[in-house]
Amino acid sequence: MKALYSLCLVLFILPGSIKGKKHQLYVVDGNKGDDSNSGENSHHAFKTIQRCVDKLMIGQPGDQCRIREGRYHEVIYINGLTGIEGSPFVITGFEDEIPIWDGTIPIQPEQWDLDEETGICSATIDQDIIALFLDDDLLTAARWPNALWSDKTVFNNSFWGHCAEDSTPGNLIDDGRAGLAESGIDATGAMAILNIGSYITWSRPVLHHEPGSNSFTYNHDMSENHWNKVHNQYYFEAHLGLLDIPGEWFYDMNTKKLYVIPPSGDCPDPSTTSLRGRTEDYGLDITNSTWVTLSNLTFFGAGLTAHSIEGIHSHIDEITIDSVQLKFPSSSRRMLGDYEPPPSQFYVIAKATVEHHEKVFGRVSVINCTVEGSEGNPLAYAGNNCYIHNNYFGYNDWTCVLDTNYASIHGDGEGNEFSRNNLYFNGNSVGFRPGYFTTVKENHIWGQNSGEIQNDGASFQVGVPSQPGVHVINNWIHDTPKSAVRFDGGGQHMGFNGEVGHNVAWKSGGIVIKGDNHTIVNNLAMDKDREERCSLCVIYKLRHDAVIENNNTIVLNNGASLANGGIHVGTDGDSWPMGGKIVENNLSDMEIKNYMVDPDNWDFRPLEDGALNNGTEVKGPYQPGFSLTYWIPGRRLYKTSTPVPPSDSSVSYLRDAVMFLEAHDFDDHEFYLGTDESSVDSATLDDNEFQYSLQDGNVFMLPDLSPNTQYFWKVDTRWGEYHYKGDVWNFITYE
Repeated sequence: MKALYSLCLVLFILPGSIKGKKHQLYVVDGNKGDDSNSGENSHHAFKTIQRCVDKLMIGQPGDQCRIREGRYHEVIYINGLTGIEGSPFVITGFEDEIPIWDGTIPIQPEQWDLDEETGICSATIDQDIIALFLDDDLLTAARWPNALWSDKTVFNNSFWGHCAEDSTPGNLIDDGRAGLAESGIDATGAMAILNIGSYITWSRPVLHHEPGSNSFTYNHDMSENHWNKVHNQYYFEAHLGLLDIPGEWFYDMNTKKLYVIPPSGDCPDPSTTSLRGRTEDYGLDITNSTWVTLSNLTFFGAGLTAHSIEGIHSHIDEITIDSVQLKFPSSSRRMLGDYEPPPSQFYVIAKATVEHHEKVFGRVSVINCTVEGSEGNPLAYAGNNCYIHNNYFGYNDWTCVLDTNYASIHGDGEGNEFSRNNLYFNGNSVGFRPGYFTTVKENHIWGQNSGEIQNDGASFQVGVPSQPGVHVINNWIHDTPKSAVRFDGGGQHMGFNGEVGHNVAWKSGGIVIKGDNHTIVNNLAMDKDREERCSLCVIYKLRHDAVIENNNTIVLNNGASLANGGIHVGTDGDSWPMGGKIVENNLSDMEIKNYMVDPDNWDFRPLEDGALNNGTEVKGPYQPGFSLTYWIPGRRLYKTSTPVPPSDSSVSYLRDAVMFLEAHDFDDHEFYLGTDESSVDSATLDDNEFQYSLQDGNVFMLPDLSPNTQYFWKVDTRWGEYHYKGDVWNFITYE
């Protein structure tokens, strides 16, 4: 009894003891620190992040590692770090410094051998590498057909080989567009990247190919379910015989020899650290931890993962990743002969299976982060009530060789929010695939799979199990050959009870709704890539299916270039009417753009006397007339962004207003306008270019404009004592 009393006393006083203890703020300085120091201030800083993490592991919740600027080539595993609500453990940059968590090492051979004829520089190096960087930008693994990361042609299937229809699994025949036979290469031993599964891409070694031949073989040990002889495509990489243009490289792991053709034509200076090779998959791996925050860090050539593993005591919860930049976080190991998919190296999975097959979900938050140049998924996450907010994912996944997370961003779990994210020209055929009961709002997706390096897909693709309770609202999706929003299903396999509302989709494959009991309201869908296909498709019958879909769906107040229920198979181009129980006040008109203020310049306000404003309610997601607010989706920065009209636009000289996306934090926004760019750029409140300020709203009324004149404008941000100058945008007026 006495022992039990003592235990209860300890449990009672411990939380108060932790709360009262002063949090320890450790400092890491890779340039001036020493791991024998106390780490308690910048004058006695640790040298390594690992030493600081070791102190956190024996510290108290609320302790922090503050890392000074510099490059830190460390691989750190955190297991069992347990903070509490209000006092998480924190790993962050020191004050306003941004340290680099670096998965690369300098390449500094004693000398380079230059082949004057080919421009190839070669040298022996000490460690195997899986990616190569020059001046912190990615060089391209030697490949055929040629394409480069530097000009983003790697995202375009014009730089892939295409398969003839008489190709068979295991034996692909080039159709002649890329000219495999004429190339003269011997691809035997190269890695083939094979988009032969529609939305699935694999990598396999080339078993046999002869110079002058238009076919090659590989081991087809994968499914043939999605084999499509019309759309199959491929390219080769990771072979010395493919190294032929500036910006490419090859590494022979057997001889430890590196070959590179520098863009400048000169071999890299071995006395500098400008050439770097990637040696690590992850910089940081977290498991069995709760209430941990990472912030104000850059990961370069290194992944970041926080994940649950099987077992009741090994899951993660309340992991927050805030204002972290990941540059080239994922790289394959094909240069080392490993054809497996690259790991998802921004991987935050708070999901585990414990006893009796019970699932345990934690919560993760990813906010204000930037992910660029990931060869695999830029983000895969799982958990309940996760918050993925205000991030930028740009130019990721140019091979689309993935394991199972077939999307640029793959979500799992329940009750999550995916909001105010920018997805910009990512390669995968699917932009975002949500989990269950997910809110998908205020995102801006631009150019998803624009180079068609995969087939099928959609910018927002919602599978049948994920449709109940999903809300896809207030998003912009454009410049993609894929569907903007797609609810999957067909036949007896249907999803139910999803919402698609107040979205704008243009220059896309439109909005496609399968299933039943959905709510489809106030969307705009226009500029379909093929005029004969619907831009708003609320499916009534899907191709040859006998099942009628969307019997109980509500379809209200939408506007589309062409709205219907899908193609009526067996007729001469006829279509079904839109499915739905209540289908009212919708507009289907190929001239729909004429009923908006300036849709080509992202001003989707309906004209007051137009067809979008002639019903019982306004059709589409915007109201007519002038207002101080105009909703613009996407990531908010420290300064203003996303001008409407976009910079370099041509607009009517009668235009009434300009709009912009507000800064993340602000007290007011200041509007400047003039006809001289430098004057607008340097203008302050005392100059003639200053027009007026707004504390609320994001719409500025324009003064009278002259025709055939170029105007420059900016919107500065004031927040407390801070002043952030906006970019200078421009437009030209016409009569």
